[in-house]
Amino acid sequence: MSVGPDLRISGAQTTPRSESDIRIDPGQPDRVIAASNNIGLGPQAQFFSADGGATWGQTSLPLLSDDDLHSDPTVGWTSDGTAWSVTIGIRGTTKFHLRAYRSSDGGATWTFDDTVSAEQKSADKELMWVDRSPTSPYSDTVYVIWHDDTPVFVNRRTGPAGAWQTPVQVSGTETTGTGIGGDITTNQRGDVFAFWPDTGSRRLLVARSTDGGASFGAPVVIATTFRAYEFRVPAFAQAWVYLTGAAYVGSASSFVYAAWTDLTGAAGCSGPGDEPGTDTGSTCKSRIWFARSLDGGVTWEAARMLNDQASLNDQFHPRLALDDTDGTLVVAYYDTVGDPGRLRTDVWYQSSVDYGATWTAAQRVTTAQTDEVAFGADLAHQYGDYIGLSAHDGRALPSWTDRRGGGGEEIWTAPISPDTITGYGALAARLQQE
Repeated sequence: MSVGPDLRISGAQTTPRSESDIRIDPGQPDRVIAASNNIGLGPQAQFFSADGGATWGQTSLPLLSDDDLHSDPTVGWTSDGTAWSVTIGIRGTTKFHLRAYRSSDGGATWTFDDTVSAEQKSADKELMWVDRSPTSPYSDTVYVIWHDDTPVFVNRRTGPAGAWQTPVQVSGTETTGTGIGGDITTNQRGDVFAFWPDTGSRRLLVARSTDGGASFGAPVVIATTFRAYEFRVPAFAQAWVYLTGAAYVGSASSFVYAAWTDLTGAAGCSGPGDEPGTDTGSTCKSRIWFARSLDGGVTWEAARMLNDQASLNDQFHPRLALDDTDGTLVVAYYDTVGDPGRLRTDVWYQSSVDYGATWTAAQRVTTAQTDEVAFGADLAHQYGDYIGLSAHDGRALPSWTDRRGGGGEEIWTAPISPDTITGYGALAARLQQE
């Protein structure tokens, strides 16, 4: 794989941008949309490109009269060319509603669509997914997952001409804490997979729907983490234990994938008091963990670290993406491995062409580092809660929070494309496996 130039997609702004999502339009891959929190200004920042991400325009979502600001951006496309964005509409400290918006001009202008969370007032940490598989009976269904205080909910919109349905609770008594930090995705059959971590039991969970999100089966345990919810590393005050997921039907298996941030689990690095905190010399480190299922999420292989370097560095904010044209998996994340002082981050990525069995060595995406603990950083938000990543037809686009050169926080991307020779070798390896 090769990485193209770093590109600032948020434009020249006077206020910080952090926490982002990005999505390539599978029907017209030159069209890309992204979004981020718009710190201090209220409306969610939206970004759009008509040339594959080489150049970008900037706009924002309109605020409803009942909302003071937006938070937690997520974006997607339906096959008719409509762009979608879901955000939290926040009023004071007591009203958190999920607002859906749509755009018919590639993301340049947006109109309010509906309130996804119905009458709930504590909806938080949502992510969205659009089923774009041509073989799915539920293609073009838009799915959103979130938590409302403790329980986890999913809602769906039945295509561009349909409507949002009634939220379905997918968590139960197995979730003893808060199901914060979930994700949702589908495979080519239209099976829906709702992921979430439980802050009470430290278990990572997934529930499957085979009827287009109308109902979900009993949650299955993916793994149990060492930490719950969040912990501190020298570069970041809130390394979230959130889930990111993907799914793909191979020739003989129904693959489901999950990745997350956690401590290494080594001696002195597995309990609440072990996290490194601000101690750059701590031997406790954070890593990106990965697990997969070969039977549609029923059973899971043992979790493993994707890139456990020997050095004292920390990794956080993983995001998985799956190229549905060939099943290639990509993961991107922040890593301090390039800074001996353990404070400055780069964005790195890895990929897998054998359904998550093996992964490439990590490759750096960014050409300059970011320091979110130095003077001038937006310490109240830093990197935000997550980064974005989208993949389609051999190309991947991550999006991340970046303050290179000590400036304000901005949103950047860089195109990741396959090397021709490496690509042929990967294809041969997959055909041999199948």
